[in-house]
Amino acid sequence: MTGAAGFLGSHLVPRLIDAGAEVCALDQPNARGWPALQRADLAATLRADARTLADPVHDRVLGHIDVVFHLAAVGVVGEMGDVRELATGNIDGTLAGLLVSQRLGSRFLYCGSCFEYGAGTRWTEQGLPAPTTEYGASKAGGWLLANAFARRTGLEVVSLRPFTMYGPMEPPSRLVPSVVRHALAGRPIDLTPGDQARDFVYVEDVAGAFMRAATTDAAVGRTFNICTGAAVTVREVVSKILECTNSRSEARFGALDYRPSELSVLSGDPTHAEQVLRWRARVSLEDGLARTIDWFRSVGTTLPEYQPL
Repeated sequence: MTGAAGFLGSHLVPRLIDAGAEVCALDQPNARGWPALQRADLAATLRADARTLADPVHDRVLGHIDVVFHLAAVGVVGEMGDVRELATGNIDGTLAGLLVSQRLGSRFLYCGSCFEYGAGTRWTEQGLPAPTTEYGASKAGGWLLANAFARRTGLEVVSLRPFTMYGPMEPPSRLVPSVVRHALAGRPIDLTPGDQARDFVYVEDVAGAFMRAATTDAAVGRTFNICTGAAVTVREVVSKILECTNSRSEARFGALDYRPSELSVLSGDPTHAEQVLRWRARVSLEDGLARTIDWFRSVGTTLPEYQPL
Protein backbone atom coordinates (compact mmCIF):
# COMPACT_ATOMS: atom_id res chain seq x y z
CA MET A 1 0.00 0.00 0.00
CA THR A 2 1.44 3.33 -1.02
CA GLY A 3 0.44 6.26 1.16
CA ALA A 4 -0.07 3.86 4.05
CA ALA A 5 0.50 6.56 6.68
CA GLY A 6 -2.07 8.87 5.11
CA PHE A 7 -5.64 9.47 6.18
CA LEU A 8 -7.29 6.59 4.31
CA GLY A 9 -4.28 4.28 4.64
CA SER A 10 -4.30 4.64 8.42
CA HIS A 11 -7.80 3.14 8.45
CA LEU A 12 -7.34 0.61 5.67
CA VAL A 13 -4.11 -0.99 6.93
CA PRO A 14 -5.56 -2.20 10.26
CA ARG A 15 -8.73 -3.47 8.59
CA LEU A 16 -6.76 -5.50 6.07
CA ILE A 17 -4.56 -7.00 8.78
CA ASP A 18 -7.55 -7.82 10.95
CA ALA A 19 -9.11 -9.55 7.92
CA GLY A 20 -6.05 -11.81 7.64
CA ALA A 21 -4.11 -10.00 4.91
CA GLU A 22 -0.35 -9.56 4.97
CA VAL A 23 0.33 -5.87 4.40
CA CYS A 24 3.47 -4.16 3.16
CA ALA A 25 3.13 -0.48 4.09
CA LEU A 26 4.97 2.13 2.04
CA ASP A 27 5.19 5.84 2.73
CA GLN A 28 7.57 8.76 2.50
CA PRO A 29 10.70 8.57 4.70
CA ASN A 30 9.51 11.62 6.68
CA ALA A 31 5.85 10.58 6.91
CA ARG A 32 4.28 10.81 10.35
CA GLY A 33 2.86 7.54 11.59
CA TRP A 34 -0.39 7.02 13.44
CA PRO A 35 -0.43 4.35 16.16
CA ALA A 36 -2.44 2.16 13.81
CA LEU A 37 0.65 1.78 11.61
CA GLN A 38 3.02 1.02 14.45
CA ARG A 39 2.02 -2.62 14.42
CA ALA A 40 4.31 -5.61 14.79
CA ASP A 41 2.04 -7.63 12.49
CA LEU A 42 2.83 -5.62 9.34
CA ALA A 43 4.42 -8.01 6.85
CA ALA A 44 6.91 -5.34 5.81
CA THR A 45 7.47 -1.60 5.81
CA LEU A 46 9.16 0.44 3.13
CA ARG A 47 10.16 4.08 3.54
CA ALA A 48 10.51 5.40 0.02
CA ASP A 49 8.99 7.78 -2.49
CA ALA A 50 6.25 5.97 -4.41
CA ARG A 51 7.90 7.10 -7.64
CA THR A 52 10.83 4.77 -6.93
CA LEU A 53 8.66 1.64 -7.01
CA ALA A 54 9.49 1.21 -10.70
CA ASP A 55 13.00 0.21 -9.58
CA PRO A 56 13.21 -3.59 -9.06
CA VAL A 57 15.52 -2.96 -6.08
CA HIS A 58 12.40 -2.92 -3.88
CA ASP A 59 11.13 -6.33 -5.05
CA ARG A 60 13.05 -8.17 -2.33
CA VAL A 61 11.09 -6.31 0.34
CA LEU A 62 7.79 -6.47 -1.51
CA GLY A 63 7.93 -10.19 -2.24
CA HIS A 64 4.71 -11.67 -3.66
CA ILE A 65 1.99 -9.03 -3.89
CA ASP A 66 -1.62 -9.82 -4.77
CA VAL A 67 -2.95 -6.24 -4.70
CA VAL A 68 -1.31 -2.83 -4.90
CA PHE A 69 -3.39 -0.16 -3.17
CA HIS A 70 -2.12 3.09 -4.67
CA LEU A 71 -3.21 5.74 -2.17
CA ALA A 72 -0.14 8.00 -2.28
CA ALA A 73 -0.86 11.46 -3.69
CA VAL A 74 0.46 15.01 -3.64
CA GLY A 75 -1.84 17.96 -2.95
CA VAL A 76 -4.65 16.14 -1.16
CA VAL A 77 -5.01 18.71 1.62
CA GLY A 78 -5.39 21.59 -0.81
CA GLU A 79 -1.89 23.02 -0.44
CA MET A 80 -0.76 23.83 -3.96
CA GLY A 81 3.00 24.08 -3.40
CA ASP A 82 5.09 23.34 -6.47
CA VAL A 83 2.69 22.41 -9.26
CA ARG A 84 5.47 20.43 -10.94
CA GLU A 85 5.86 18.31 -7.82
CA LEU A 86 2.10 17.81 -7.76
CA ALA A 87 2.03 16.65 -11.38
CA THR A 88 5.04 14.34 -11.16
CA GLY A 89 4.00 12.93 -7.80
CA ASN A 90 0.54 11.98 -9.00
CA ILE A 91 1.43 10.90 -12.55
CA ASP A 92 4.90 9.39 -12.13
CA GLY A 93 3.89 7.79 -8.83
CA THR A 94 0.97 6.11 -10.57
CA LEU A 95 3.18 4.89 -13.40
CA ALA A 96 5.64 3.39 -10.90
CA GLY A 97 2.81 1.58 -9.15
CA LEU A 98 1.53 0.23 -12.46
CA LEU A 99 4.98 -1.03 -13.42
CA VAL A 100 5.52 -2.83 -10.12
CA SER A 101 2.01 -4.34 -10.36
CA GLN A 102 2.78 -5.63 -13.83
CA ARG A 103 6.14 -7.01 -12.72
CA LEU A 104 4.68 -8.79 -9.69
CA GLY A 105 1.38 -9.85 -11.27
CA SER A 106 -0.74 -7.78 -8.87
CA ARG A 107 -4.16 -6.16 -9.13
CA PHE A 108 -3.79 -2.35 -9.10
CA LEU A 109 -6.29 -0.23 -7.14
CA TYR A 110 -6.11 3.42 -8.12
CA CYS A 111 -7.34 5.95 -5.58
CA GLY A 112 -8.71 8.81 -7.64
CA SER A 113 -10.64 11.86 -6.47
CA CYS A 114 -14.04 13.47 -6.78
CA PHE A 115 -12.13 16.54 -7.98
CA GLU A 116 -11.58 14.81 -11.28
CA TYR A 117 -15.13 16.07 -11.89
CA GLY A 118 -16.24 19.69 -12.00
CA ALA A 119 -19.19 21.17 -10.15
CA GLY A 120 -22.37 19.10 -10.29
CA THR A 121 -24.73 16.80 -8.43
CA ARG A 122 -24.79 13.02 -8.52
CA TRP A 123 -22.00 12.66 -11.05
CA THR A 124 -21.91 9.22 -12.65
CA GLU A 125 -18.74 7.44 -13.71
CA GLN A 126 -19.73 7.99 -17.35
CA GLY A 127 -19.21 11.75 -16.89
CA LEU A 128 -16.05 13.03 -18.57
CA PRO A 129 -13.43 14.46 -16.19
CA ALA A 130 -13.67 18.25 -16.01
CA PRO A 131 -11.28 19.25 -13.21
CA THR A 132 -10.91 22.89 -12.20
CA THR A 133 -7.64 22.52 -10.26
CA GLU A 134 -4.20 21.14 -11.02
CA TYR A 135 -4.74 18.55 -8.31
CA GLY A 136 -7.93 17.30 -9.95
CA ALA A 137 -6.24 17.33 -13.34
CA SER A 138 -3.28 15.33 -12.06
CA LYS A 139 -5.61 12.73 -10.52
CA ALA A 140 -7.59 12.53 -13.77
CA GLY A 141 -4.29 12.12 -15.59
CA GLY A 142 -3.35 9.24 -13.31
CA TRP A 143 -6.73 7.64 -13.97
CA LEU A 144 -6.30 7.92 -17.73
CA LEU A 145 -2.79 6.50 -17.49
CA ALA A 146 -3.87 3.55 -15.32
CA ASN A 147 -6.69 2.56 -17.64
CA ALA A 148 -4.64 2.97 -20.82
CA PHE A 149 -1.91 0.85 -19.24
CA ALA A 150 -4.49 -1.81 -18.38
CA ARG A 151 -5.87 -1.89 -21.92
CA ARG A 152 -2.38 -2.34 -23.38
CA THR A 153 -1.02 -4.87 -20.91
CA GLY A 154 -4.08 -6.69 -19.53
CA LEU A 155 -3.20 -5.60 -15.98
CA GLU A 156 -6.13 -5.80 -13.56
CA VAL A 157 -6.95 -2.19 -12.67
CA VAL A 158 -9.81 -0.89 -10.50
CA SER A 159 -10.32 2.85 -10.01
CA LEU A 160 -12.15 4.37 -7.05
CA ARG A 161 -13.08 8.03 -6.61
CA PRO A 162 -13.77 8.86 -2.96
CA PHE A 163 -15.77 12.02 -2.41
CA THR A 164 -15.29 14.21 0.69
CA MET A 165 -13.86 11.83 3.29
CA TYR A 166 -13.93 12.73 6.97
CA GLY A 167 -13.32 10.94 10.24
CA PRO A 168 -10.63 10.22 12.85
CA MET A 169 -7.04 11.02 11.83
CA GLU A 170 -8.04 13.46 9.09
CA PRO A 171 -5.37 16.16 8.51
CA PRO A 172 -6.00 18.99 11.00
CA SER A 173 -6.24 21.79 8.43
CA ARG A 174 -9.33 20.35 6.75
CA LEU A 175 -12.90 21.42 7.47
CA VAL A 176 -14.21 18.81 9.92
CA PRO A 177 -11.13 18.48 12.17
CA SER A 178 -10.60 22.24 12.18
CA VAL A 179 -14.18 22.96 13.21
CA VAL A 180 -14.23 20.15 15.78
CA ARG A 181 -11.03 21.38 17.44
CA HIS A 182 -12.27 24.95 17.65
CA ALA A 183 -15.66 23.82 18.94
CA LEU A 184 -14.14 21.67 21.68
CA ALA A 185 -11.88 24.55 22.69
CA GLY A 186 -14.78 27.03 22.69
CA ARG A 187 -13.00 29.29 20.21
CA PRO A 188 -14.57 31.34 17.38
CA ILE A 189 -14.50 29.64 13.98
CA ASP A 190 -13.70 31.70 10.89
CA LEU A 191 -15.40 30.24 7.82
CA THR A 192 -16.40 31.01 4.26
CA PRO A 193 -20.10 31.82 3.72
CA GLY A 194 -20.57 28.02 3.84
CA ASP A 195 -23.07 27.57 1.03
CA GLN A 196 -20.84 25.18 -0.92
CA ALA A 197 -22.13 21.60 -0.75
CA ARG A 198 -20.16 18.36 -0.72
CA ASP A 199 -20.83 14.63 -0.57
CA PHE A 200 -19.40 13.72 2.86
CA VAL A 201 -18.49 10.04 3.28
CA TYR A 202 -17.08 8.49 6.45
CA VAL A 203 -13.53 7.18 6.06
CA GLU A 204 -14.31 3.69 7.40
CA ASP A 205 -16.96 3.32 4.71
CA VAL A 206 -14.37 4.27 2.11
CA ALA A 207 -11.93 1.70 3.50
CA GLY A 208 -14.66 -0.93 3.12
CA ALA A 209 -15.10 -0.01 -0.54
CA PHE A 210 -11.39 -0.56 -1.21
CA MET A 211 -11.53 -3.95 0.46
CA ARG A 212 -14.48 -4.93 -1.73
CA ALA A 213 -12.67 -3.71 -4.86
CA ALA A 214 -9.62 -5.81 -3.99
CA THR A 215 -11.59 -9.06 -4.02
CA THR A 216 -14.42 -8.49 -6.51
CA ASP A 217 -13.49 -9.85 -9.94
CA ALA A 218 -16.33 -7.98 -11.64
CA ALA A 219 -14.72 -4.71 -10.54
CA VAL A 220 -11.72 -5.10 -12.84
CA GLY A 221 -11.58 -2.45 -15.54
CA ARG A 222 -14.23 -0.30 -13.88
CA THR A 223 -14.37 3.04 -12.07
CA PHE A 224 -16.48 3.61 -8.96
CA ASN A 225 -17.74 6.69 -7.16
CA ILE A 226 -17.38 6.14 -3.42
CA CYS A 227 -19.95 8.49 -1.98
CA THR A 228 -23.38 8.77 -0.36
CA GLY A 229 -25.19 10.51 -3.22
CA ALA A 230 -26.27 13.43 -1.01
CA ALA A 231 -24.85 16.96 -1.06
CA VAL A 232 -24.65 18.71 2.31
CA THR A 233 -23.59 22.33 2.78
CA VAL A 234 -20.67 23.39 4.91
CA ARG A 235 -23.13 25.41 7.01
CA GLU A 236 -25.08 22.25 7.81
CA VAL A 237 -21.94 20.32 8.76
CA VAL A 238 -20.71 23.09 11.04
CA SER A 239 -24.11 23.34 12.71
CA LYS A 240 -24.16 19.59 13.35
CA ILE A 241 -20.68 19.71 14.89
CA LEU A 242 -21.61 22.60 17.20
CA GLU A 243 -24.76 20.77 18.24
CA CYS A 244 -22.96 17.48 18.86
CA THR A 245 -20.21 19.15 20.92
CA ASN A 246 -22.64 21.41 22.84
CA SER A 247 -20.22 24.17 21.94
CA ARG A 248 -20.84 27.88 22.31
CA SER A 249 -18.21 28.70 19.70
CA GLU A 250 -19.24 31.42 17.27
CA ALA A 251 -19.32 30.27 13.66
CA ARG A 252 -18.19 33.34 11.72
CA PHE A 253 -19.62 32.56 8.29
CA GLY A 254 -18.23 34.93 5.68
CA ALA A 255 -15.08 35.75 7.63
CA LEU A 256 -13.09 33.95 4.91
CA ASP A 257 -13.40 34.24 1.16
CA TYR A 258 -14.16 31.28 -1.04
CA ARG A 259 -11.14 29.82 -2.79
CA PRO A 260 -10.86 30.96 -6.41
CA SER A 261 -11.44 27.37 -7.55
CA GLU A 262 -14.33 26.68 -5.11
CA LEU A 263 -17.09 24.46 -6.50
CA SER A 264 -20.64 25.38 -5.53
CA VAL A 265 -21.72 21.74 -5.30
CA LEU A 266 -20.08 18.36 -5.84
CA SER A 267 -21.75 15.01 -5.21
CA GLY A 268 -21.70 11.61 -6.83
CA ASP A 269 -24.00 8.74 -7.73
CA PRO A 270 -23.07 5.56 -5.80
CA THR A 271 -25.31 3.25 -7.84
CA HIS A 272 -22.48 1.57 -9.76
CA ALA A 273 -20.59 0.71 -6.56
CA GLU A 274 -23.78 -0.63 -5.01
CA GLN A 275 -24.47 -2.88 -8.02
CA VAL A 276 -20.96 -4.23 -8.69
CA LEU A 277 -19.11 -4.00 -5.38
CA ARG A 278 -22.20 -4.61 -3.25
CA TRP A 279 -21.01 -1.58 -1.29
CA ARG A 280 -22.90 1.33 0.17
CA ALA A 281 -22.10 4.04 2.70
CA ARG A 282 -23.57 2.84 6.00
CA VAL A 283 -22.47 5.52 8.48
CA SER A 284 -24.77 8.54 8.56
CA LEU A 285 -23.30 12.02 8.72
CA GLU A 286 -24.60 12.48 12.28
CA ASP A 287 -23.09 9.20 13.44
CA GLY A 288 -19.82 9.80 11.61
CA LEU A 289 -19.39 13.25 13.11
CA ALA A 290 -20.18 11.88 16.58
CA ARG A 291 -17.51 9.18 16.17
CA THR A 292 -15.03 11.78 14.93
CA ILE A 293 -15.73 14.10 17.85
CA ASP A 294 -15.32 11.22 20.31
CA TRP A 295 -11.94 10.44 18.77
CA PHE A 296 -10.80 14.05 19.13
CA ARG A 297 -11.92 14.09 22.73
CA SER A 298 -9.83 10.98 23.46
CA VAL A 299 -6.59 11.73 21.60
CA GLY A 300 -6.75 15.30 20.33
CA THR A 301 -4.31 16.59 22.93
CA THR A 302 -1.89 13.66 22.86
CA LEU A 303 -0.72 13.69 19.23
CA PRO A 304 1.61 16.41 17.86
CA GLU A 305 -0.70 17.15 14.93
CA TYR A 306 -3.57 17.84 17.29
CA GLN A 307 -2.06 19.91 20.08
CA PRO A 308 -4.49 22.37 21.73
CA LEU A 309 -5.15 25.52 19.72
